[in-house]
Amino acid sequence: MEYRNDLLIAIKKSASNNLNIEKIMIAYEFAKEAHLGQVRRSGEGYIAHPVAVAKILIELHMDTDTIIAGLLHDVIEDTMISKTDIIYNFGEIVAELVDGVTKLKNLPEGTKKQHENIRKMIVSMAKDVRVVIIKLADRLHNMRTLKFMKPEKQISIAKETLNIFAPLAHRLGIAKIKWELEDIAFSYLHPEIYRQIVELVNSKRHEREKYTENVLNYLKIELEKYDIKGEVSGRVKHFYSIYKKMYEKGKNFEELYDLTALRIIVKSKADCYNSLGIIHNIWIPVPGRFKDYIAVPKANGYQSIHTTVVGPNGKYIEIQIRTHEMHKIAEEGIAAHWAYKEKIKTNRRDNIYSWLRNILEWQNEAETSEEFINTVTGDILNDTVFVFSPKGDVIELTNGATPLDFAFHIHTQIGYKCIGAKVNNRMVPLDYKLKNGDQVDIITSKSAKGPGRDWLNIVVTHSAKSKIKKWIKDQEFEENYKLGKSMVEKELLKYNLKLKDIENSNIAKDFIKKQSLPNFNDLLFQIGIGRIPLDTFISKFKPIEEKNIENNLEEILDKNNKKIKSNDDNAIIINGTDNTLVRFAKCCTPLPGDDVEGYVTRGQGITVHIKTCKNLISLKNKEPERIIPVKWNESIVKNKFTKFIFNFTIIAFDRNNLLKDIINLISESKMNLLGINTHSYKNNGEKYAKLHLTIELNEREQFKRLTANLEKIKGIVSVKRDI
Repeated sequence: MEYRNDLLIAIKKSASNNLNIEKIMIAYEFAKEAHLGQVRRSGEGYIAHPVAVAKILIELHMDTDTIIAGLLHDVIEDTMISKTDIIYNFGEIVAELVDGVTKLKNLPEGTKKQHENIRKMIVSMAKDVRVVIIKLADRLHNMRTLKFMKPEKQISIAKETLNIFAPLAHRLGIAKIKWELEDIAFSYLHPEIYRQIVELVNSKRHEREKYTENVLNYLKIELEKYDIKGEVSGRVKHFYSIYKKMYEKGKNFEELYDLTALRIIVKSKADCYNSLGIIHNIWIPVPGRFKDYIAVPKANGYQSIHTTVVGPNGKYIEIQIRTHEMHKIAEEGIAAHWAYKEKIKTNRRDNIYSWLRNILEWQNEAETSEEFINTVTGDILNDTVFVFSPKGDVIELTNGATPLDFAFHIHTQIGYKCIGAKVNNRMVPLDYKLKNGDQVDIITSKSAKGPGRDWLNIVVTHSAKSKIKKWIKDQEFEENYKLGKSMVEKELLKYNLKLKDIENSNIAKDFIKKQSLPNFNDLLFQIGIGRIPLDTFISKFKPIEEKNIENNLEEILDKNNKKIKSNDDNAIIINGTDNTLVRFAKCCTPLPGDDVEGYVTRGQGITVHIKTCKNLISLKNKEPERIIPVKWNESIVKNKFTKFIFNFTIIAFDRNNLLKDIINLISESKMNLLGINTHSYKNNGEKYAKLHLTIELNEREQFKRLTANLEKIKGIVSVKRDI
């Protein structure tokens, strides 16, 4: 019952009068029954979580459908309730919101699946931002109860929160969620530093509060003198923001002068600027510490005047000035001014909605989900610079951005066709660093060659880098696709085939499937870059008789190799040596009749080489003492059954059926083929084949006869033994 009362109290405290309390309470009972018997790690009944999520949404002043979806956001995933059940009871809109949040659950740690799910979440935000607002509320309550998770899970969830969800909350302008997410994540990721900062902040709290109270009272009196009515308050900056200042600027805690920020909330924009004048009249402003986000709002819709002044006792004071409406947007972001709530049409120039629309464009351009996430969240973490378009529109870019970043921000095609830029009516290089207030005019050309790899070193925004990478990848794909296509077409001519004859064949489709490729064009690209050998694909379309001879070749070689019987020991005589292991060198494969010498190897007996063998000559120069005389055993070598392994090489013009003709001739010559290795190459525009063969012989005369017969085969250029 207490959860029901908590929900009712939250609704009554809400400033919104448009909530359908009866419908929300029906949804509460529905969720309570659906989660009956389920318990969270904290030991609470599961209903505690959806109620907490709904209360956060109520605090953000969300509409009835969103609050109901918050109550039901886990029922499809964790209970027997279906989307159809939700449609029947609460309507299509609630069902779509619940379904959208359900698809964003269970993000596995450190996997591509995790990045893909986050990508889906961000894209869904562009379609209906309420889905991500519910997800942020869900994440916030989970962070509040993170202490009940295992330590390793705490770390992974905190990292994800700091890298993804806090930046998203910032981009949507929901400061109250962003700050809390950052502080909780910080406390788990750097517990010692967090505790130190908390202690340092608390150590001088009384002194700081007394000082702040005096400044606030003085400021109220000064504003009242000029009949400006407003709320003046002070707050200590959040722990994570203090940590970032210490870490990024390398300062000690004592060096930080703006731990407390004063806030003035007034009725009108005019009051904001009048208040600024009063403040600068009584205290000296610090140069470079003034920002007018009212005239130039941030991309997330944030508006406020920021100024830092030298206050009493020479202490720096940071002051923010805004209207009540601006404050609401600063705290609640898009939740405070979105189209669903007020049923109004948003201005297409509204920065926050423009950013949401850009998400769909980035989604199509990013190569990977990780790159897409970096594009969306990466630039959020950097400072910004505000520049003007030629029409006077204010464009917010990452600090350090160049005219190229500006061009790609305006439109992808403007970036691709950019050939130059003017800043404040002066020509500047494309790597010029834009400054606040610069007016940028991009010069384009229809004949522009497009981005080069050097552009990646010029741009600083993730979005621009992503678009340039996509261009380069597309260009490289096109070039290599054309190369692969040309290679395949040329090879197919040998078999009187054309590309269109095989493109849609079952053979090609099966090959593409086995290679896990999306289509035929990608196959041609892979052939073009050499990742898939051309012969591997083309061999599928060779005439049947040629394929049969190749398919049987391995079987032939295996069969012949099993027949080999070594005659090394008996065929060679070594004076004064018995029972010594003797083998013939594979580099020159000696045959009876060759002048030979032996080389005493280390632990492998004696290796017999031809005297003119290059390897033997090299060994003789290095270790002449290991060379010993050997001779043929004539009684053995004259035996016609004695066989010797022999290597030779054929050079020929490459043509169809060449291999088949050579193998047939060797077979007809009653010789065993033990091995074959082939490759093709080009020389002066002609395509040649080089074949290394290993056969069995019993005398040199056999090779002479084989050579004479091989040279009669069409296209054979030379036949030489390997020495």
